[in-house]
Amino acid sequence: MNKQIEELRDINIELEGLKARKDAVKKKALEHRDTITSAEQTTVRSELKEIKEQIEKLEQRRAEIQASAENKKFEGENNSMNNQMLHFKEGMERAEVLATAEYRSAYFKTMQGRELNEEEKRSITSAAGSGGAAIPTQTMDEIMGQMKDTPGILNLITLLNIPDLISLPKENVVNDAEWLSEDGDSTPKDDSLTNITLSAYKLIKTIKITAKLSEMSIGAFEKWVVNTLTKKMRAACRKAVFSGTGVNQPTGLSKSTWNTSNSVTVAANASLTYENIVDADALISEDYSPEAVWVMNKKMKAQVAKLVDEKKRPLFERAIEQGIAGYLLGYPVVLESQVPDNEAYLGDWKSAYVMNFSKAIEIASSKEAGFMSGSTVYRSLALVDGKPTAVKGALVKISKAAQTETNKAAQTETNKAAQTETNKAAQTGG
Repeated sequence: MNKQIEELRDINIELEGLKARKDAVKKKALEHRDTITSAEQTTVRSELKEIKEQIEKLEQRRAEIQASAENKKFEGENNSMNNQMLHFKEGMERAEVLATAEYRSAYFKTMQGRELNEEEKRSITSAAGSGGAAIPTQTMDEIMGQMKDTPGILNLITLLNIPDLISLPKENVVNDAEWLSEDGDSTPKDDSLTNITLSAYKLIKTIKITAKLSEMSIGAFEKWVVNTLTKKMRAACRKAVFSGTGVNQPTGLSKSTWNTSNSVTVAANASLTYENIVDADALISEDYSPEAVWVMNKKMKAQVAKLVDEKKRPLFERAIEQGIAGYLLGYPVVLESQVPDNEAYLGDWKSAYVMNFSKAIEIASSKEAGFMSGSTVYRSLALVDGKPTAVKGALVKISKAAQTETNKAAQTETNKAAQTETNKAAQTGG
């Protein structure tokens, strides 16, 4: 057996064992969450950190082996591991061509301005379309994986990659099933669905790299491009979920209609209370409670962490799981920096918000923009839209009312009066 394949096999086996061990530690900690001591929590976190570091080390080694094997293939060596991959053949469907090793190497060699071999030329010609060269299947999977599989809001919402999607059905009025007697007849009742209409807005990010960087290996170059461009596009999409204007960009939750049926408002001069949290929980439908998650930024979490119930027990419980900051009334708390200050959301996010990449992300390069410096400019472009679904009972918001000028003035007078009393007390004491 090829030594690289053998090492990959051993790495995969070890990774499976480590991941199973991590899951077992997390499960045991969760089962004893109410009785676990601070010292035990520290031990668990230390063990999970150690496992995570081992996993990352093995995954890095696996990526190095795979990149090495790919580079040997690109240089013309008949590597046995690459022979097990999908390779280009004449007569393949376009979708199949995009998944071949030859097309993937041709795509990134073209971006780097490197010469293609005959097999690579045929593959990229076979896959050519009116929109130009499409991103390789494996690369697209990596991009969408990075978009979804990171802590934050994009890991919670319904994130799709469906070309030309213009609308999604949404439940409006659906009648319950009926109980009938043995000889009874059912009475027809009309169910109704509404649609969420999605557009296709341009999301663009450009980066410039030096000529030296453009000479890196194919595997390393692909990873660098994907990581850099995806990170920036991900940030834009996360922000759009909450504050998107709906004009040439997705519609954010800030544009939703919030009232007493789906939100709790804290008075401008008041502080967040235990009752506010309980009231918000009461607004979530039972159908969506099982998958409900709190989402807030760190400042709001600091307010929540100070709350106690009627028996003076903290409402916020610290979590051991990766990606979860803690629990509030039994619901996971996920931190998201794009949530505005003094706001928190509780809901089933997959039911509450949908975002779709209606056209696969395209990555293109140009040397013209960096002609004077010898650099190459790379651009990622996607067509994206997202909207709140407005499904009743799926999402609840807690927010603090904005202070009016009258409230600000009243607060100022209150602070002055308090300061005066303090000064008087100090003077009397003197």
